[in-house]
Amino acid sequence: MHQRRNASMEIDRPLLTALGVGSLIAAVAPFDLAFDSLTHGSPLARALALPVIGIVGFLAARRVGLGFGLKDLEYPVGFPILVAALVAAGVAIVDGFLFRGYLSSNYVQIFSTVGLTSRLLYFMPRAFNENLIYRWCVMSTLIWMIGTLWHDADRRPADGAYWLGIVLAQVINISINVVAVSHGPVTPGLLVYDCIRYIVPGVIWGYLYWRHGFVAAEIASVGTHPLLQPALGFLLAR
Repeated sequence: MHQRRNASMEIDRPLLTALGVGSLIAAVAPFDLAFDSLTHGSPLARALALPVIGIVGFLAARRVGLGFGLKDLEYPVGFPILVAALVAAGVAIVDGFLFRGYLSSNYVQIFSTVGLTSRLLYFMPRAFNENLIYRWCVMSTLIWMIGTLWHDADRRPADGAYWLGIVLAQVINISINVVAVSHGPVTPGLLVYDCIRYIVPGVIWGYLYWRHGFVAAEIASVGTHPLLQPALGFLLAR
């Protein structure tokens, strides 16, 4: 029993470390609009709320069989980085070529006025906490809730429940942090752009979390930006 308890504590340490890092990030900047609103703009409240989000996510993830650590990968770090590179390339093509006309002038101006280091210091911590909030907590909780109604014979959530939770979590994220703060009319073309540019990457991170553990999603999501930001700087600052 004593050995089993120690093993459980060892497993939880990476999660505790991630929540500690997330709390420090939250104290410095809210990033997420809903999170900042619920904590009334208080750095201390944000730092204290982030571990609560982590606990909720942990309880929900345990109920639906989602794990924190890397699993089922022949190349545990290499595969998420490969996914990051592919997503970075896809987003660069979308923003730099396919949907260049849908980009706001303020967004494009960032790449001319804000240096690469500053952009990385903004987007990488933001991605880290976005995953803790919308993948670890919101996605896990949604799958647990949906799975109470949509499940297999063994009472575990059906695959469709996981997919629905993955998509809904990112739709909630983008509705709050992109669509709600965008200026100008929402057109069909803009909705297509938002789906390709923002929903699809979030679904990829959610799938990685489901199949290969939360850390895989974090590596891929955070790791996208050291590849994406230089590319967008080259394409959009011209």
